[in-house]
Amino acid sequence: MAIPLLPTINNLAFVAYSGARIVFDRYYVTGQPSAFAYPAIPAAGIRSVICVRQPGESVAPPPVPPPPPFDTTEASTLKQLGVSYQNIPITRTMTQAEFNAAATQAAVALLINGAAGPALIHCSTGDRASSAFGVMLILGAGWANADAADYCINALLLANSSMVALVRGYSAPPGAAPAIAEAAADFKRLLG
Repeated sequence: MAIPLLPTINNLAFVAYSGARIVFDRYYVTGQPSAFAYPAIPAAGIRSVICVRQPGESVAPPPVPPPPPFDTTEASTLKQLGVSYQNIPITRTMTQAEFNAAATQAAVALLINGAAGPALIHCSTGDRASSAFGVMLILGAGWANADAADYCINALLLANSSMVALVRGYSAPPGAAPAIAEAAADFKRLLG
């Protein structure tokens, strides 16, 4: 199957070194936004942020420059700005089953949040956020795993080989089908 072209643009307003990939003018996939950019998030109409970083995770190169450390003030700052915040950690060292559970939770949250208005998902560099977006394509649009991974490699920020392998090996956890079906309905309408 040819990978469908989704309207995607790059914007540097939130993350200077990697930018934000914006899909359908609704889903922002980024590395860690800098604290000075937090006011730009609601100014862009974004109503929710999902962080898939592990609180307290270390930051080590690559990339250069390294991303900012986990910001313990992000949730409270965004709340003051009227933006909802969720932290659903995804790590590069997860087993496939751990990734399946966490990525499903993040993808369902992104589907639900995106139905209510523009939503942003981020990690430190964009790999893990892109992997969750890939799972959202699998769940919300019925894409094949390989197609979702390829799209995230070519159009988003997915570059880490272990994250690519997790997306390619993804399967929905048992019992997740009702939450997935409900969350995916609006996304399927968006796809037309």
